[in-house]
Amino acid sequence: LEAMLPYFTEHWGNPSSDHFYGQEPKRAVAKARRSILSLLTPSRMAIPSIEEEDDDCGDDGIVFTGCGTEADNLAIHLALEANRLRFLPSKNKDGNERTKELPHIVTSNVEHPAISECLKSLEDDNRIRVTYVAVDTEGIVPAQVMIEAIVENENDAGSGATVLVTMMLANNESGSLQPVREVADYCRTKGILFHTDAAQAVGKVSLSMESGGKGSSGVNGIGSNVDMVTIVGHKF
Repeated sequence: LEAMLPYFTEHWGNPSSDHFYGQEPKRAVAKARRSILSLLTPSRMAIPSIEEEDDDCGDDGIVFTGCGTEADNLAIHLALEANRLRFLPSKNKDGNERTKELPHIVTSNVEHPAISECLKSLEDDNRIRVTYVAVDTEGIVPAQVMIEAIVENENDAGSGATVLVTMMLANNESGSLQPVREVADYCRTKGILFHTDAAQAVGKVSLSMESGGKGSSGVNGIGSNVDMVTIVGHKF
């Protein structure tokens, strides 16, 4: 609240505007972006050459949304849009229309409703097919089982290839840390997008997306092969 008060009372301009009143809010938004970036690339942000006025520090991939649910939904829809052309209606060599394939998404059975309800809605609309991988007795999704659920090519069940794997980093009920790094590394080798909802983990375990270090997610970070991460400010 203390950090926000100046922008409620004095610096109330639109940060997207070029006029005088928007300059200070614009700097504040840029500072906030760099703060988030420091969680994801801590060593790079420690380099003295990356200053607050540097417009090329790599923070253009950080998107502010209204809430964590919106961020999770955005990640899902971005993955589908990125692969939209792969699933357009087509015809076989005889001129007959092929059976419509559905994009396939892999997730766990303990995701936050921000993920699970969005996926169920898309399933009900017959827009995607989803595989829900169950956790073990410790509330952890085995990495190998998650990987085995991935469909690399269309199959006889009418499913297209997997376009997204999404799994939370830390469960909001059990606190279990999921093997995000291991699964993301595999997805990168297959060209499959990977998203993690790190809302419950931010500020508690490392979210470093740097390539150095190996080990379980949360100990040495989530690694450089995660494509999209959801972070929620009020969870810090």
